[in-house]
Amino acid sequence: MRSLILQSVAYFLLVINCFAQTDTSKVKWQSFEETKSLFEKNQKPVLIYFHDELNDSSNLMLNETFGLQEVANYANILFYPIKLDIYTKDSLTFFDGTKYYNTGKNGKIHDIVNQLLGDEPVFPSMILFTREAVGSVFTGFKDRNHIFPILIYYAESVDKSTTYEKFEKEYFKTYPIGQKQIMTRVLVKWKTFDETTELMKTNPKKILINLYDNYSISSTMQRLKTYNNPIIADYLNQKFYCINLDVKTNDTITFLNQKYINEGAPHGFHQIAIAMLDGKMNFPSFLMLDENSKLLERLQKYMPPDEFEVLIHFIGDDVYKNENWEAYKITFKGSFDEQEKPVEGN
Repeated sequence: MRSLILQSVAYFLLVINCFAQTDTSKVKWQSFEETKSLFEKNQKPVLIYFHDELNDSSNLMLNETFGLQEVANYANILFYPIKLDIYTKDSLTFFDGTKYYNTGKNGKIHDIVNQLLGDEPVFPSMILFTREAVGSVFTGFKDRNHIFPILIYYAESVDKSTTYEKFEKEYFKTYPIGQKQIMTRVLVKWKTFDETTELMKTNPKKILINLYDNYSISSTMQRLKTYNNPIIADYLNQKFYCINLDVKTNDTITFLNQKYINEGAPHGFHQIAIAMLDGKMNFPSFLMLDENSKLLERLQKYMPPDEFEVLIHFIGDDVYKNENWEAYKITFKGSFDEQEKPVEGN
């Protein structure tokens, strides 16, 4: 009988231990109050993770996904991360000053959870707020591969230029799960500044200058999948001289009779990159110049192939001289099928 009692106690303790999960994540979680104070001084996107300690997937995401050092580093540096215990008894003050309590209206779940996720919340869940404090909900377990496109989308302000669904599709084209990123063929005929200067003397064309930073994932995506899309590349090769500029190169560059060097500016940016972007070092970035090397367009945002196709035709076909951009992009008939199937595994 004593042995049976001990076995029962041991089993009971094992069950209790399974539910009392330890937070082994490496993210430096902050409170709402801390985040509000920090956000007022420096606007970074906010990540709120809703943790249900009784939910296996929620515990797994907390300890395995957020337990990965690369995920934690990204979240700690580029976000204000908050872990919200959905059963907490604490009173919580939201960013707008509204105070919430756990009144027990929805079982044991705190009232702020229902306010943010609705009356039938699913766990695990996250809310990502942009720098402009606009929030979107992402539900379900996210492993390393599926949380990174979400984080990149907000950290690199891709939300300002395209939808998450479109960005995620292009992300997995660029970084297929389980495959190494090997670029076997570059389709755009990239030129140097010197080559372009010489070619312009006898055969003037418009110029596209892509300024890229290897630390920007969306910048890499634009370079590898937007510019290198066969439809885009073919048109660029016909209508433009294309220059690919590493914004941290140490090369001395001469362009439009002006010499530029890398003089060791903050973050290692080259003089020509700083000049071209007016010191606003956000990526992806690109410039479009006319046949006389006059600036026509400077954009600093991610553009998927179908959206970029509209722009290059607007500039490359000289439509900009006679037609309004907003009207043109509505009527433009592109080469890309908007009804592509969603990426498998999402």
